[in-house]
Amino acid sequence: MYKKTLVPILMILLLFSLGFSINLELDFQGTYDNYEETFTDRIGIKLYNYTSNFDITSELAFYNDDKYYFYESDYYWDHYFLIENSYITLRNDDQTLELSGGIKQLKDEVNSPYSLFLSSNNIPLVNLDVGYEDEHFFFETMWVQLVSENNTNFATPTAMNYKTYGLKFGNFRVGYQDVLVYNRAFDFFYFLNPMPAYFAQEIRAIENRMPWWENINDNSIMGFFFDYKDPNYYIYSQLLVDDFNTNRFFNPEERQNPDKVAFSSGLNLASSLGTFGVYGAFATQYTFQPGGGPGYTIYPESIYSYEKNNVVFEEGIDFTDNYIGYKYGENTVSFLVDYDYTYNNWFNLYSSFETVFSGRKSPTENTAPDEGTYLLDDPLLEKRYVYTIATNFYFNNLEFNLSADMGVIQNKLEFNEVADTFEPSTEDENILKLNFGFGIEF
Repeated sequence: MYKKTLVPILMILLLFSLGFSINLELDFQGTYDNYEETFTDRIGIKLYNYTSNFDITSELAFYNDDKYYFYESDYYWDHYFLIENSYITLRNDDQTLELSGGIKQLKDEVNSPYSLFLSSNNIPLVNLDVGYEDEHFFFETMWVQLVSENNTNFATPTAMNYKTYGLKFGNFRVGYQDVLVYNRAFDFFYFLNPMPAYFAQEIRAIENRMPWWENINDNSIMGFFFDYKDPNYYIYSQLLVDDFNTNRFFNPEERQNPDKVAFSSGLNLASSLGTFGVYGAFATQYTFQPGGGPGYTIYPESIYSYEKNNVVFEEGIDFTDNYIGYKYGENTVSFLVDYDYTYNNWFNLYSSFETVFSGRKSPTENTAPDEGTYLLDDPLLEKRYVYTIATNFYFNNLEFNLSADMGVIQNKLEFNEVADTFEPSTEDENILKLNFGFGIEF
């Protein structure tokens, strides 16, 4: 068999870039983990062209961290690769209407490390997106594939539809967001219907006695946000409601079901000394879990299996790789302060300190009780304290970077396969990660 390497791939992309005025970016990132005593690397290749009416992006990243088994890793110097972005975008002449489709790292409406509807980890997923925005109004409807019909690990296909409706008043925006997650590959009614998710779901419910009722049980999530941005500061708040106990107002003597909610807020202040930021977020226990319908995760399980050399292996899926929304998931409170400074467009300094408290969480199992709202009520909690410092140097089309992550994780969350939950343990982990890298653009 022809031995594939990165060299001919890079040569072809470089020639294509030079010949067709397409931009090409290459980058390398190395990481030394003192706790694991490992050195890993990431090699990125990005080919793109952006115009006022048309964008095209193709981005591959090669990793050797052994996170996934790739059957042809020998042909890529013991690396596997991921498609991190591969999409096209079309716009009309006045830039108000946009159509995009492909594999894309999804981004929330708010610019925050603790965004609630779409994770700040920027997980790439297959999607089809239609958006409209003018001086006073913006709207988006997006279909996202979660589990395909041909997936060999999970038998049932799942997908979601995400919508945003908003108004603009100068630099101030206010909006409504909602999501419908369902056990089907695609749903035309949800994608094409601009009606908010609650009404679009309820009109089809099996409990109805109407000619069009359907035997479906979908999961809807809704919420609101506002933000304000000008050259000197950015402020936002975001609320996500998975379930809300209205009985406390209308039937105080009846069952008081759990509130499944999340909230995030933050502030950036820019000055001649740099940009200072502070962020906070929380999600009550059982938020994002499956209820009557699918949970708000990419995969319906926290374990997947594969066969290698006639032996079946099982691997866990970390909850930060599975949650679609808030990256730390349910039963968590997190805070982050950071500082960002750029000097003469050639030097950048970034520093942050993050504190995260997490209790037991079950992304893919419904463990909610009939009554009671809970947040960090566990007898044992994971405590995470991490300080990050990073520098970047820019020279024309070259970039060099150095960074370090230092801290500790106390009572680290470990996966309990029997209960299908991530639970605080008696294990601690000291964090010391050193990163360095460089990039070049043609």
